[in-house]
Amino acid sequence: MNVSLKQLRSTARVLAAQYDVQAVARYVETHCGQEAAALRAQADDLLENRFVFCDRWDMEPCRIPYTVAPGQWTHSPNGDPEWVFMLNRHDYLPKLWQAAVLTGDGRYTRKVTASILDWIASNSITLEGTPATRTIDTGIRCMNWCRLLPFLLEGDALTDAEAETILHSLAEQFANLRQRYLARYTLSNWGVLQTTAICAGSAWLSGVLPDGLEAWAWEELRTQLRLQILEDGTHWEQSPMYHVEVLNACTKLLIQLQAARQAGCTLCPAAQDALARPETACAEQQAGPGEGLDFASGGWLEQAVRVMSRHVLYTADPALFQLPQCDSDVTDVRDVLARAAALLPDGGIFRWAAGETLDMDSAWQLGAPGIAAFGAQPAQKPVRCSWNCPRSGNLALRSGWEPAAHFTAVKNSPLGSSHGHADQTHLNLYYKGKPFLVDSGRYTYREDDPLRLELKAPAAHNVCVIDGQSGGTPDGSWSYADYAETGPNYFAEEGGAHYVEMPFHGTLRDGTPYQIIRRLMVLDEGVWLSVQDVICRGEHQVREYFHLAADVQAESIPEGWLLHSGGAALKLRSTHPFTARTGILSPCYNEKQDGVVLVGEAAMRDRWTGCTLFVDKDWTAEPAHVYQAGSTRPLDPETVSAWTVRSGSEKAWTLLVWNRENFRGAKVFDCQGRPVYGKAVVLCGETHSRRTVRLK
Repeated sequence: MNVSLKQLRSTARVLAAQYDVQAVARYVETHCGQEAAALRAQADDLLENRFVFCDRWDMEPCRIPYTVAPGQWTHSPNGDPEWVFMLNRHDYLPKLWQAAVLTGDGRYTRKVTASILDWIASNSITLEGTPATRTIDTGIRCMNWCRLLPFLLEGDALTDAEAETILHSLAEQFANLRQRYLARYTLSNWGVLQTTAICAGSAWLSGVLPDGLEAWAWEELRTQLRLQILEDGTHWEQSPMYHVEVLNACTKLLIQLQAARQAGCTLCPAAQDALARPETACAEQQAGPGEGLDFASGGWLEQAVRVMSRHVLYTADPALFQLPQCDSDVTDVRDVLARAAALLPDGGIFRWAAGETLDMDSAWQLGAPGIAAFGAQPAQKPVRCSWNCPRSGNLALRSGWEPAAHFTAVKNSPLGSSHGHADQTHLNLYYKGKPFLVDSGRYTYREDDPLRLELKAPAAHNVCVIDGQSGGTPDGSWSYADYAETGPNYFAEEGGAHYVEMPFHGTLRDGTPYQIIRRLMVLDEGVWLSVQDVICRGEHQVREYFHLAADVQAESIPEGWLLHSGGAALKLRSTHPFTARTGILSPCYNEKQDGVVLVGEAAMRDRWTGCTLFVDKDWTAEPAHVYQAGSTRPLDPETVSAWTVRSGSEKAWTLLVWNRENFRGAKVFDCQGRPVYGKAVVLCGETHSRRTVRLK
């Protein structure tokens, strides 16, 4: 080591003092009583070597407790290799230390030390690697060790010999990460979880790191984030879960750097540049997707945390849970937003979303300074309700920010990483704050479980499928036999009306090309018109899938279907019939439940267009008639999808979506005595207060 252990202990005492363990403990006991009780119970299990992986951001959680003896770091009690990976990440070690702080019981701290030393003694660090030393898990494990070390070194929790053993292992693992680094990690969450750990270690352990490693890690991290975070603030892998994993790694690094700077540690120029505040900053309450991120200027790490946190907020559902898109779980994101509120100036929208108090994990991560910063941040309700991310193909709409608001999220994007699903044009629909149409989730990564492929396939999403083939064909946990190409999405909105077109195309197994376009019109009042336009030469069978949330009850009625969820209910009206089947929903990894999926079927030749309307159960909805000027014959429903929706006697809307080009005769049309021109039009009102909104 290029630094003495005595000097490191001295620095650790400064870091621990400004963190203020007792102040954090008081906050946790006062504001997080239930979480603290669960923490102590989990810590007691850990003393007995019983493991449950149930943290909010565990990538592969398992709520079933398993007992594994010390030294058994590569044994999977449930046969899932992901369980071994979770075990070796050591995300549970901070819980033992936290239990020691809350109870004053030294057994928990001794278990931390014993676990780390047992891991070191049991696992050799080699170029070949083992299930216990994968590079991603090494990065996560080392980040956890770095977070704990100040508190282990500042007192007598570690002897000098034990401390030197751990520091030597850290240096060896960091060097091993560099030696085993692959080019593909630059574009992977794996890479970020490795480099952020090294950069966090360099904040106050730079004398422990091998020469040259610190500079390489900082440069590589900057390159990783520049490539991985798209210009609209979305992580390119298309998975909200792994977007947050990258964000959380950057947030932990930012916390470590800010603490080290406050403690007087000498940060390298790259770290100083990552922290430097930009000369100009956007007004966060008004900022759009990706706004303010510039990797060529100072403060790029803080800005990366800002734009990624912003995306998490605006794409969360009305209850502030992330969607289970592309290998993600249904997860509460308020802790992510709480940390953003504490760390970022002008972070009032994050404070508004996070609520009055910090969650327990955020309090432990941030320490007393972060708790104070969170409390001082004024809450500001977000202004934006629409979140259009054209670079990633994601779009979220909401009628407002109240818990009972309507919410729509659609996705039509390239595959992204191997976490991607064949979910082009997938639609999520929430009415009065309650989920109605949802993504089926992921359940497992195991190659030997057929449900892995089933949940990645198009039919597990709210999409249209030709002959069971279009969209993509998964042939392994991380691979596809074929995958469709997405086209550019179109989006426009005005006065509470929104319209999006989402096209994609590919070929069937016999080489026949196809194109599917979803045209979706959404009104903030709570109206959804979805049109599926399918082109594929020859005769084919088309199926459209709507996966209902677990709490939704489906009842067949003469007009279509009635969908109930709590006090909210929607009618489904469609041009094609739907039947109900049993499906699978997996809101969390390793968990599944039966659900209802509505399946619409139609036979087609060359081209088929069908539309489905969702409206409140008490509203009326009827097809509308559209006439070409000079004609008394209404246009057919495949040319224009037209519905009139009435809410009582005062409000009415007519939604018009053109699916065919008019290339003969007059170009102006008539609907309800009103002249119309456009491709996507809403006629608001009837006799009085008429208004026309043209969205395309």
